[in-house]
Amino acid sequence: MAIKTFDSLADLGEYYNGEVFRSMDDDTLFVFDNRQYRWLRYRWSQGRREVRFVEEVNDGLPIVTQIYPTG
Repeated sequence: MAIKTFDSLADLGEYYNGEVFRSMDDDTLFVFDNRQYRWLRYRWSQGRREVRFVEEVNDGLPIVTQIYPTG
């Protein structure tokens, strides 16, 4: 089971020990779960107060860009 919410992109990336990606089409976030070998979709809640789990991705990913970590 995926963790339902995170307070920040950093918390999301650090929990899954990897990068966080954002869809070029919208603000959907993607992270790879190395423990279960699956992609997970997250989205900011209204007002960007937390990052919420949406679903496990079973098809391919859209075009994405890495947003965490930066630099």
